[in-house]
Amino acid sequence: MDALLQALRVLHVLTAILMAWPYYALVAVNQRARLGPPLGDRADTYLENIIRNRTVPCFVFQATALVTGLALVLLGGLSPAALFTMPLLGAKFALLVVIGGLLTYVHLSIQPRIDTLFASAGSPVPSETASLIAALRLRRKRIASVCLFVVLTISMLGVQVWAPFPVWLTTLLTIAIVAFTWRSYKSVTPYGWV
Repeated sequence: MDALLQALRVLHVLTAILMAWPYYALVAVNQRARLGPPLGDRADTYLENIIRNRTVPCFVFQATALVTGLALVLLGGLSPAALFTMPLLGAKFALLVVIGGLLTYVHLSIQPRIDTLFASAGSPVPSETASLIAALRLRRKRIASVCLFVVLTISMLGVQVWAPFPVWLTTLLTIAIVAFTWRSYKSVTPYGWV
């Protein structure tokens, strides 16, 4: 039983690492913005293909995090009610639901609209269509930033489920997560953390 718990913990942590896609999506869209016009060129096709094709893996990683997390709770001797009685565990669960909802919104609403606009635009992309694409891409970028914040926060809370940090440290780490998320939203983070 102990080996199973350890294996589940490793899979759960690996899944959290693989959920870091929002960070790399922000890096990619910030790099694309640096290229400038023309909209609809090969760089746009390349970027949109990457973003569109990462949705299913993200759903798989989220489902894996949910299943392994619930298994860890149950095999750790807790009942499913722990999701509601243990604040850190409940926060992790709620944030996973939030990120799943955001990804579903992007997948079912934003991305299809971007794809339709690109498909009907031709080349060069008319300015009215370009404005619509830019607005949808900005919304998607903002959502990716929220997802990055959520993934990093889930990871921080995951460490604390069995050994909570002092409130001051949790607050400080949350501020650091906000700062890193904002920096990732605004730049290509050429020096990583710095």
